[in-house]
Amino acid sequence: MRRDKTSVSQEDYLKSIWEMLEEAQTPISARLAEDLRVTPPAVTAALKRMTRDGHVRVERTGRIDLTRKGRAVAERLALRHQLAEMLLTEVIGLSWAKAHDEAERMEHAISPEVEALLLKRFGNKKSCPHGVPMRGGIAKLRQRGAVLLAELRAAESGEIVCVYEKDRRFLEFLEGLHLRPATRVDVLKREYDETMTLRANNKKLHLGKPATSRIWVRRLHA
Repeated sequence: MRRDKTSVSQEDYLKSIWEMLEEAQTPISARLAEDLRVTPPAVTAALKRMTRDGHVRVERTGRIDLTRKGRAVAERLALRHQLAEMLLTEVIGLSWAKAHDEAERMEHAISPEVEALLLKRFGNKKSCPHGVPMRGGIAKLRQRGAVLLAELRAAESGEIVCVYEKDRRFLEFLEGLHLRPATRVDVLKREYDETMTLRANNKKLHLGKPATSRIWVRRLHA
């Protein structure tokens, strides 16, 4: 049975807050409004409901935090999102670049029964198609030693482990360059403006900070 709109909306808020915490950002109303593309009054009303329902706490500074109950909802939704992405890409054959947007719509409608079957099918996977760890987020990448490509110096090398998945145009851009998880990149040069000259797939390419700050890599040591 499909959840009502209020429930779906609250799930979106909780997952957005969780993702900000994972990315070491401070969740505040303005960031939520920007991320979810809603008005500030809509965020204020939603936070009141979620506080009443025991999902979030709002500090006097404006920082928003998840309660244990709220975190459980957010992490369950994030897992269903990942399972939907794998179903879309590995079974249906949907483009890697389109999977995130489609999974955003599907994640709310996955029932516990379907979730269990998807876990049976994909539960051994370590990450989603974009490299986000299963049952985790960017924080888990950091714990495993991943760094942003932008942090590598000239002459260093890395293996792509994850890419920012919320921007379809960015994913299409990476797809065109064949830059996906498990791809090796060698940093040939760093410019003053932080543009990087790289070698990947036996080709030389140039990436600016907007791209290199959205790609996580595992450093490779000679």
